[in-house]
Amino acid sequence: MEEKSVKCPKCHTTYNKMFLMGKQGNIDTCPMCGSDMNDEEHPDWITWYYYKDPQYGDYSLWDKLPLKPEELVLIKEFKAPPESECGLDEVKRILRTYIPDAFSEIKDTNPTICCPRCGSQEYTLLNRGYSVFTGLLGSGKVKRVCNQCKKEF
Repeated sequence: MEEKSVKCPKCHTTYNKMFLMGKQGNIDTCPMCGSDMNDEEHPDWITWYYYKDPQYGDYSLWDKLPLKPEELVLIKEFKAPPESECGLDEVKRILRTYIPDAFSEIKDTNPTICCPRCGSQEYTLLNRGYSVFTGLLGSGKVKRVCNQCKKEF
């Protein structure tokens, strides 16, 4: 039985296909240089660059080298179809095969406040005011009152 070998198009290292399947589970990337081993599959694909701006913390996707690459940190260089051919969403989908959380939705870190009795998120903020029992103690604090069940919390 003849074993097939795979050659990296970038560093020209030859690997046993079964070795790559067992070592990595796939033969998509070269273990030596990290380049894409499937360049022959899509000759029309172009190189994309996924950068992070360290000053502002935002990420960007470029289909050519940026004007000032020294101001950005290169995260990943990968092959994908041109934007005019498939759209930017397809390019982002391919990027997510390498970096799963790239351009993912930012989760809301603010907790939602809801009524402990009925679970409603509609409430009114009121001043505590003066009390016969506590006098002015705590009168500057704010209390929440549920608009549906009128519970104070």
